[in-house]
Amino acid sequence: MSKTQDRNIFEERNSLKPYEYPEFTEYKEAITNSFWTHEEFNFSPDVQHFRAEATDVERSVIKKTMLAISQIEVKVKRFWSDIYERMPKPEIGSVGAVFSESEVRHMDTYSELLDVMGLEEEFEQLSEVPAIQGRIDYLQDCLESAESSSKEEYTQSILLFSTFVEHVSLFSQFLIMTSFDKYQKKFVRIANAVEATSKEEQVHGLFGQEIVNTIKQENPEIISDEFNQQVQDLCEKAYEAEMDILDWIFSEGELDFLPREHIDEFMKDRFNQSLERVDVEPIFETDETLLDETRWFDEDIMMSKDNDFFSKDETNYTRNTQSVTADDIF
Repeated sequence: MSKTQDRNIFEERNSLKPYEYPEFTEYKEAITNSFWTHEEFNFSPDVQHFRAEATDVERSVIKKTMLAISQIEVKVKRFWSDIYERMPKPEIGSVGAVFSESEVRHMDTYSELLDVMGLEEEFEQLSEVPAIQGRIDYLQDCLESAESSSKEEYTQSILLFSTFVEHVSLFSQFLIMTSFDKYQKKFVRIANAVEATSKEEQVHGLFGQEIVNTIKQENPEIISDEFNQQVQDLCEKAYEAEMDILDWIFSEGELDFLPREHIDEFMKDRFNQSLERVDVEPIFETDETLLDETRWFDEDIMMSKDNDFFSKDETNYTRNTQSVTADDIF
């Protein structure tokens, strides 16, 4: 049997091997070969800088950025662990289980940061912020079809979750936090943790998009013009919600080294990239000159926009070190 001949991703296979989708194991290996935990980061110097040395604007931006990341990390724990119920292939179930575990590590990391930065009480009140509630609403839109018995609705849920939540939603905040390290060599340890998270979220998003493209190939009848239009409509809603998040983050002032227009353009481009990867027409016009200002994020932080980082050698680094670098992670 050829790689794609007679495959059906929705049909149960009880035998472990042969794998019908061996290509998916790369995503599992990308996460397992880079295993890390929050105990490996010493955030104390950054916390001291946050409390005593950061400007009022920096402190406001960092606080709200960390709160926004933490909020969404709490919401996404079950999606990947449940994927085997709908696509009962052992190799897919393994990827889902590994992804779910990595989401727990992300949650633990930002929980630790909230604790050491003294933001627990503000996190408890976060749902009262209109911009955060707007993000919660579109996240619910992405997840509401995950329990559907309809293949079309479930496919749309995977597409929306992997494309807008995993591959876009947090990335403006990732860009903000890593820019402190990039331009000012500040908050380096927090930036390292954010970098590790962002790489794994990228892997999650790419896997979801490959799942969607596999479904489209095997079940082309479930994709319609209406399906694609609904995806574009929700993309517009997601973009507006993310702009509201940025308005809130920068409500007390912007960062001189990362102008808001650069972040906005970065987000449009990520939405467009995500749509293109699932063969949906992009909806935003972008300015290449502005995009050039944030290309360092893909080049320095993500290493590439596609799967090249899968080929990074596994590294063995000492547990409980003072900080972890990008080379340590991948």
